[in-house]
Amino acid sequence: MKWYEIIVNTTSEGTELVADAFFSIGLTGGVKIIDKNDVLDIIKNDKAWDYIDEKLLNSADVAKVSGFVSVEQLSNKVAELIEVLKFYNVDYAEITYKEINDSDWYHQWKRYYSVIEADKFAIVPKWIKYQNTQNKIVILMDPGMAFGTGEHESTKICLKLMSQVDFKSKQVIDIGTGSGILGIGAALSGACHCYMCDIDSTAFHAAKQNISLNNVNSNTTVELGDLRQKSNIKGNIILANLTADILIGLSDDMPKYLEKEGVIICSGIIQSRRQEVIDKYLSLGFTILSEISMGEWVGIKFQYR
Repeated sequence: MKWYEIIVNTTSEGTELVADAFFSIGLTGGVKIIDKNDVLDIIKNDKAWDYIDEKLLNSADVAKVSGFVSVEQLSNKVAELIEVLKFYNVDYAEITYKEINDSDWYHQWKRYYSVIEADKFAIVPKWIKYQNTQNKIVILMDPGMAFGTGEHESTKICLKLMSQVDFKSKQVIDIGTGSGILGIGAALSGACHCYMCDIDSTAFHAAKQNISLNNVNSNTTVELGDLRQKSNIKGNIILANLTADILIGLSDDMPKYLEKEGVIICSGIIQSRRQEVIDKYLSLGFTILSEISMGEWVGIKFQYR
């Protein structure tokens, strides 16, 4: 299979939003960021490496964010990316793409993944031997070429908010499950059942694989489709790591999927849309239980009264 690298030239300030734009279009090959200012920060903090390429230090103040897609996806994903960047109002110079060697990519992508710890949880790539000295809930991941590995701040925020919740004997719904991290985390935390769904087929297959990897088949169900097509599903807890627009679009339907006193954990909200999401959910009878911010991102735990 041929793989292409889509490259967006942006500013240091725009890197997080560009990276999120790649994730929001259902990227299947990961994201990398090259930013000269990251290196300069290391130097300023007296943590410089023994060798730094002078070409990087003398380069223009341009940050590059790259995403990887198959040749079949290239045209559609570039078009989708342009629309998302317009919506996010990101300052970027240009979008280019180039073919990459499939065998090299297949063997080298693993080096970009490491263990991610977030309060009670640890996301561990399956090839890493993890010493669980703090007795964390370990979520094994086989990222492969699929998106959703826990690196993004919105996923870490969700896991931190989930660490505040008692999942034992609870019914859980994970909307837009991606690679299944949150739903699997709920299942491993004692949920009696977790219903997981996503409209992206790559995410669906990745979630199925990771469910088996974590041995939670018995208390999870994953489906390819939209939750709003379901009428017989109800949960005590909803996990929704989406975007502000999708969270607002789903908000009117959320109460019918929640049991009395049910909780919804929302993430994927950029700071500039925070109040808009809060106002909408408060107007529907939700109250805020807690909130966590990381960088440009916000996660909120609501309860429906």
